[in-house]
Amino acid sequence: MKIAVVGGDLRQCYLAKTLLDAGYEVKAFDISCREILKGYSGVIGVTLEEVLADSKVVVLPTPVSERWFFVSELLWHDSVVFGWNIPKEFDAYKTYDFKDMEEVALRNAVATAEGTLAELITHGDINLTGSKCLVTGYGRCGKEIAARLRQIGAYVTVMARARVEREDAAFHGMDVCGMFDRDSYKEYNFIINTIPARVIGRKEIDSFDKDAVIIDIATMPGGTDFVYCKKCGIKAVHSLGLPGKYSPKTSGEILGNAILGVIKEGL
Repeated sequence: MKIAVVGGDLRQCYLAKTLLDAGYEVKAFDISCREILKGYSGVIGVTLEEVLADSKVVVLPTPVSERWFFVSELLWHDSVVFGWNIPKEFDAYKTYDFKDMEEVALRNAVATAEGTLAELITHGDINLTGSKCLVTGYGRCGKEIAARLRQIGAYVTVMARARVEREDAAFHGMDVCGMFDRDSYKEYNFIINTIPARVIGRKEIDSFDKDAVIIDIATMPGGTDFVYCKKCGIKAVHSLGLPGKYSPKTSGEILGNAILGVIKEGL
């Protein structure tokens, strides 16, 4: 079976290496680091058409950006497509979306949480230990981020709409609150948004301290009014692709092993 790996960051290189080490024929196109694959001959393709030729399985970038939507027009009718956030352009094919694979999503949340702490340290000017952190959203990533912040001695408040999420966070030792149901949040040094919807607008930003740092990990376009933050002088960073930035080897191997699991079960 020939597998095509198309585009993406360092994760795609380690993903390809995982598949190669498992004995599969892999051709790659427009990946970010060829050094990782230098011990394997004939892997890097010159053209996209060459890479896709005779490929039963096609692995798109994580996430699948608009830049790669056109690939849907070049695939064989029986192609099997893997990727993160696969768009409707690929609906004609059999698809496996990484975000819907529970084992991948859970492990990705761990990598995202670790990357978020790295972003907080990079962009903040105080220790995380002893700081006051507001985490908006308590899904997979929110849970992992809140837990790790608390483990290193930060004071953590979880903001969530669902009562069951607030109860879960409280059970694990976090302070909790509803969605911006107070007038002021000036006590927080860091705000970490995980909700992929506009939840941090002008009103919310005005309730923060001017020295607060916002790290928004939500998918495009994020949940923060970044333009208004800049106008107010509040540092707000849209931190995307954290697993690829801080742990590409681990993350790529997770994705590669997920593909191997699907192949083993039968495409």
